Amino acid sequence: MRHDQLFAMEEKVRNTGNGGEYNLTKIAIPVPGEDIKLEGFLCVPKARQGYYYKVEHPKKRIVLHFTAGNIRSDLGALTRNDYHVSTAFVIGRDGTIYQLFSSKYWSGHLGKGIGNEGTGNAEDKSSIGIELSNYGFLSEVNGNLETYYSRQKGQNGATGPVDVYCSLSDTKAYEKLDTAFRSQRYYAAHTDQQYNSLIILLRYLTAQYKIPRNFLPESLRYIATPEVLKFNGIVSHINYRKDGKWDIGQAFGWEKLIQGVQAEKYVPVNPAPKSPASSIGLESVEEESMTSEAGLELLLPIAKDSQYENDDYDELERSAEEVISQK
Repeated sequence: MRHDQLFAMEEKVRNTGNGGEYNLTKIAIPVPGEDIKLEGFLCVPKARQGYYYKVEHPKKRIVLHFTAGNIRSDLGALTRNDYHVSTAFVIGRDGTIYQLFSSKYWSGHLGKGIGNEGTGNAEDKSSIGIELSNYGFLSEVNGNLETYYSRQKGQNGATGPVDVYCSLSDTKAYEKLDTAFRSQRYYAAHTDQQYNSLIILLRYLTAQYKIPRNFLPESLRYIATPEVLKFNGIVSHINYRKDGKWDIGQAFGWEKLIQGVQAEKYVPVNPAPKSPASSIGLESVEEESMTSEAGLELLLPIAKDSQYENDDYDELERSAEEVISQK
């Protein structure tokens, strides 16, 4: 899907709960000790449940991901019925924060990574996952950059549709690395609104759970390393996975993020758009804002039975049809 169509899609999702698929409840939770708020929506699907465990475990780390998709496919994939692969938060390209369940609970987001496999999902339980809505790596074809889902072969062997993200001349839409990261040089750019919302969310979570505002040193930031198991702070998915994952490498504003998270005081810039009640016209968005995560408790969907929380799980896979059709 072209990058210049994504904001319009996100506006429809935000203003209508994706046509009534989700109940959206506004949140405005103060960041402890600061004069800023975590603002966004609790996002609860009306017809799906069981995508997280309502069990508390001590939190040591926050893990950053990107979704490899768009906000419609992202929310759908991360709230699959009775399929416990999800994250507590998803941040749209417009900066809107969608909370899928309370951050004190957990769901699978690391898969067969370092310290997680064969341990009863120990690393999933001790971390909080955040997804940034972003297509990830892009492939150059005839002057355009295409998504991972472009030209994929279906089960019948037929080649699927072309999915162009942008042209090479749209230099603000992507990042090009001088040296390939995990064999890829082109990556969809994250937006200023996403950085702003991510900084506020990280400042909230680190204060709430007393997680140090530390980042891995650059020498370890882009590799899978056992050091992640001893580290308390903010990491990303690639620190757990030697291959098969690209989130999040050098094509990301790490210095901008680190400065914002570690600053003594943060002044929000490029805030996410708000959905005025007059533009909503649906019951899917509540006008009153929740001011604490505790207040969300009664609105959460039914969790997956906790007797299964130590079981291995299959990782989330999305077909080209599933993503490209979300327009």
